Amino acid sequence: MRDTRSLIAATLATASAVTLLLVGQLAKAQTDDNTRDMVVRGQVPKVCTLATPTLSSGSLVNFRTLNGSSLEVDALTDPVTLSTRAASAQVTFAAVCNYAHQIVLESQNNGLWRSELGLTPAPTGFSDAVPYTATLIWGPVNNTFQADASARRLRDSAQAVDQPVVGDIVLRLDIQPGATNLQTNAPLVSGVYRDTLRLTVEPQ
Repeated sequence: MRDTRSLIAATLATASAVTLLLVGQLAKAQTDDNTRDMVVRGQVPKVCTLATPTLSSGSLVNFRTLNGSSLEVDALTDPVTLSTRAASAQVTFAAVCNYAHQIVLESQNNGLWRSELGLTPAPTGFSDAVPYTATLIWGPVNNTFQADASARRLRDSAQAVDQPVVGDIVLRLDIQPGATNLQTNAPLVSGVYRDTLRLTVEPQ
């Protein structure tokens, strides 16, 4: 008789356990039915922006004030030798690039050359172009670009930047005294001397 009661009790206990398990599974199923995941997402495009240039304070030597995107040497020649006078200026561009990129500096003429068309080469003893250097600073980049006026041609330099950068691009221009395309301290032929520098931030 005792064994029979023990068996019934064990059976009831087992049944209770199974019932509780089923109830637990049912509660979980009900919870799953009442829960939904929702993914919220957005995308940031790859963008680089470059503001208009501004002159750095106290950095102007023998240059006139920046006029828009035009920077003019005040006096290109020494009044006695008629060779090149020293000049320097520092220009900054507020910029941001939110991905790895490259920065390219391009000189259209590879120096300051006489802009008049159809002119013959400079007479003997004279020069007709002025070399200069452009130092570029941007994030990890610190590069000196030589527009050496050895030939009138396009010249460029590309620097890889393997990270996003925000801040100022600094461009410093330097013209050395007496620097010309033919020989040091040679007088310059009269005329308008010019070059176009192009600064580009773009994908690698």
